[in-house]
Amino acid sequence: MNRSEILAEVKALLAECGDVDPAQVDEQTAFIADLALDSLVLIRMTVLAEERFEVRIPDEAAWELHTVGAVVNYIEHHLEEAQAGRKGAHGE
Repeated sequence: MNRSEILAEVKALLAECGDVDPAQVDEQTAFIADLALDSLVLIRMTVLAEERFEVRIPDEAAWELHTVGAVVNYIEHHLEEAQAGRKGAHGE
């Protein structure tokens, strides 16, 4: 999954969890300052992101992810690590 696909999925999660118009979101969008999302919405989004992307986002990491771009970076990094781990496990 590439960066633009991850961003599109994160926007879709925001629309689902926070009633946010995806067209109004970019990587610089801040969850609290720009979208006024509360902690319950952010928790729900984190849980759904973990399920959708099959990554673990520990609570301490989640609270440090203040923008859409930070979430995309986190997910992208962890997906790359997982892919590299799978390649290494198969001797590729």
